[in-house]
Amino acid sequence: TDTTTSPPVDTQPPVTTTEPEPTTIVPPTTITQPPKASVTQTPRATTTSEPPDAPAPPPTTTSAEEEPTVTPPPSTTEEDPYKKLYRAYLLEGYPEDIWPLYGSLAIENCTLDIQFPERNNARDDYWNRFYVRYVTEKDKDEVIEFYKSLLSEPTEQGSFYDAEGIIDGYKVTARFIDGFHDKVNLTVTLPNDPPLTSNPFHEDFPSELFPAFQLHEIWSEYFNVNSNPPSGQAFAALEFKTSATDEEAREFYRELMSEAEGYEETTREEGDGYESLTISGFLHEYDVVITLGLYGNPQLVNIALRQPIE
Repeated sequence: TDTTTSPPVDTQPPVTTTEPEPTTIVPPTTITQPPKASVTQTPRATTTSEPPDAPAPPPTTTSAEEEPTVTPPPSTTEEDPYKKLYRAYLLEGYPEDIWPLYGSLAIENCTLDIQFPERNNARDDYWNRFYVRYVTEKDKDEVIEFYKSLLSEPTEQGSFYDAEGIIDGYKVTARFIDGFHDKVNLTVTLPNDPPLTSNPFHEDFPSELFPAFQLHEIWSEYFNVNSNPPSGQAFAALEFKTSATDEEAREFYRELMSEAEGYEETTREEGDGYESLTISGFLHEYDVVITLGLYGNPQLVNIALRQPIE
């Protein structure tokens, strides 16, 4: 269940002042008289005698300069057919020098997934990967040939990917997807020397609003930008193990989400009679989805927050 959102909206307390009012009332009375006296004697007399010679130049100059300036922007915006459909962008840190976006015209989505050692039973290290899907008008064979040319060893026959290999410690894949708009899926698994031990896009995760209740250990930090209508979305998901009981965790998050707009609860059969619980709603400017009992494990919780891309 991958859902999301982006950084919180900072709220600043309004600043109120009580003393400026008396100070501001005095200047108006003092300033009102000088302007009237000055304007009547000098400016008005001078301006009245000169208007007959000046009217012609101003109209001609203004209209000639304004028309060309207003026309270009609309035509430029309308020429890009992908602007309204694809709103995502390439996340900072993606290694373009290793696995570039060949012939990219727009980005449909981009993800950085940081998986902690506790989540990876088969290994004791971090497993960190970028996912990118972009739009292209390049020919399929040309795209595949480009990515294969970057690899030192050929991709195995029958592989799910059109190109797959390792470049300077980065595990990379590419797959061409035919469609109304042709797209290319790329993945880059980052080397662990040294490992990336946290997701940089989670620095602004609003943990004070959506805390990890009785946190035992973090399993993953996920961040994604996509082209979901109307303006694209950014979402962050935190997956963790809690030391609380299943009942305690459910009570805590029900209370936390009690004032959410559109509050909803759904359950899912996970096996052995156990049901996971998903609580969703709109709260603190986020679309929120909290899943408890993830993968049928009563101690696993996932908090996913989504916001429009600004």
